[in-house]
Amino acid sequence: MAELQMAWERQPDDRQWVQPEGDDPRTLYQMLMTSVGRFGDMNCFGYIPAKGAARVHLTYNEFGELATSVGQQLADVGVAAGERIALILDNSVEWAALSYGANGIGAAYTAMYTHQHGDEWAYILNDSTPSLLAVANTTVLDKLVKHLPADAAAWPRCGILLLGDDPANEIPPEGIEVHAWTDFVAAGRASKNSFEVTDDPFALNTLIYTSGTTGNPKGVMLTNWNTLSNVLCVQSAFKVYVGDKNAAFLPWAHSFGSTFDLHWMLRCGVHINLISELTRIADECIEIKPAVLLAVPRVWNKFYDRVNSQFEAATGLKKILIGKAKKSAAKRIAKAGVECDAVQPTKFFDKLYDKLVWSKVRARFGGNIRFCMSGAAALSPDVAAFIQQVGFSCYEGYGLTETSPLVSANGWAGPGTSKLRCVGRVANGVKVTIDTSAWDGEDKEEGEIIVHGPNVMQGYWNNEKATKEVIVEPGVFRTGDLGKLSADGFLSITGRVKSQFKLENGKYVSPAPLEENLKLSPLVEQAVLDGRNMLRTYLIVHPNMDALKPALTSAGVDASGTNAEICGRASTRDWLLAELKAKNMQEPTWKGYERAANLILDPVEWTTDNDMLTPSMKVKLRNLLTLHDETIKTF
Repeated sequence: MAELQMAWERQPDDRQWVQPEGDDPRTLYQMLMTSVGRFGDMNCFGYIPAKGAARVHLTYNEFGELATSVGQQLADVGVAAGERIALILDNSVEWAALSYGANGIGAAYTAMYTHQHGDEWAYILNDSTPSLLAVANTTVLDKLVKHLPADAAAWPRCGILLLGDDPANEIPPEGIEVHAWTDFVAAGRASKNSFEVTDDPFALNTLIYTSGTTGNPKGVMLTNWNTLSNVLCVQSAFKVYVGDKNAAFLPWAHSFGSTFDLHWMLRCGVHINLISELTRIADECIEIKPAVLLAVPRVWNKFYDRVNSQFEAATGLKKILIGKAKKSAAKRIAKAGVECDAVQPTKFFDKLYDKLVWSKVRARFGGNIRFCMSGAAALSPDVAAFIQQVGFSCYEGYGLTETSPLVSANGWAGPGTSKLRCVGRVANGVKVTIDTSAWDGEDKEEGEIIVHGPNVMQGYWNNEKATKEVIVEPGVFRTGDLGKLSADGFLSITGRVKSQFKLENGKYVSPAPLEENLKLSPLVEQAVLDGRNMLRTYLIVHPNMDALKPALTSAGVDASGTNAEICGRASTRDWLLAELKAKNMQEPTWKGYERAANLILDPVEWTTDNDMLTPSMKVKLRNLLTLHDETIKTF
């Protein structure tokens, strides 16, 4: 077996982070070209080109050549340094090539989601004014034509780049050229021109538009150095080895996905394998056998629920073995005295139970995972502790789009330096202060998290007012998140300043961690806790109907009829609320005044299509409360 090697030395803790130094890459394109030079003939990307097809692979040399050809053709069709291109694409080699090609010529990219509403695309395109727009297929282009004005002046002047094999169906206004991807790349390869590789670490790299839960999305301006400072901070801080595989499914249009599932992996010589369908994560992981897996809490929650449901259903000898395996793992971890880090079995029975139980659980993700990371929302400590028992090192991190995104994370400071119920130590080069004056809750050490560092955005594009509300001074950002910083440097997130609400008794409630706790119930798919200016809190829940119906039947509660009829019955609500109070709303996680007095059951899943979720899967609270306003008024 080949010796595992890290691509780079870990950054010294005392280095300066104001700007690049020494051999640091100054732009993302330069970073890519360095990786091409280091890992040339090794696999860079793996992807499934069509349903049922075999996975196809590109080497670092091939991807570097593709990104350079795309950059050349972007320049040849008229995209200039300082301008922007826009992407409405799913994760793909083409997505990566366009973002790196644009960076090479000094242009920035702004990425949108293919499932976004057409009016949101129109708003972002009007705000960011890209010179060229790449779209995933004719379906996206048809939808775009319906939502953009018929005036060519409202469209990107360098045209539309259409991916896929089908020719355009709905045609943009006259004067707006539609380029076919294959022809575009071929022209770049055949071009006699050459572009000057830009070298400005502080040039705009991307505009990432925030989700817009309370209004129009805002374009977060991130430079090369904003992103690279994050990437360099974590290089070789985690066990990522040259030639490792990852399974990439976090959307690159989101900062967590792009910074860590794309840029970080390319920096470290990882073989990036794209998951073709979210419903096939487990199946494709078995094929890929990733060493690194990054995901959001919902993925880990479903994993936790599924495995524990199967454990509960086990009988006979299998049930006994599972019980012994749990006790064995818990004892081994307690003796090691570490949290989050996997603790390998060394004794005979530890190894036996690991082989008979835990290895089969790990096999669901390919059996080769060295560590996994969770971000974008709070991860339940129960889930994190379970993943550690399974035998994965699982590290939770914290950050925002406006901080590129990393602020803190467990794991990066080395083995034995992680803690549950927090988001780890603050990253190198970043400083966190707590503004206790921004919050008048009971805990006097709690306050708004202020981030200082090279990762802090330049501001919001075309929105000076919003920028002034959060940027205290260059490099200092008010997050809007509530938290505490321990004496030994561990950061805990306790909620959002704006999402906190006060009950009639003057008590403040921070709903986010409580909502995540509720989602551990196999009966709950989605949950929102509210109760502002009320005597007690209430819950809005979209239940897991497949789990709820048999549970109701077992309890002797009527489970007949449609989902809407079941959710509309008082008997269903009364039983489920009592069940959640008994099993999920327990001290010390929940205080007495936080426990919900009422429950609304919503039979319809909250999605981007019905405008209940943002593209990054955050609940649009205003829309949800408006939908259930009449019921809420009765509480």
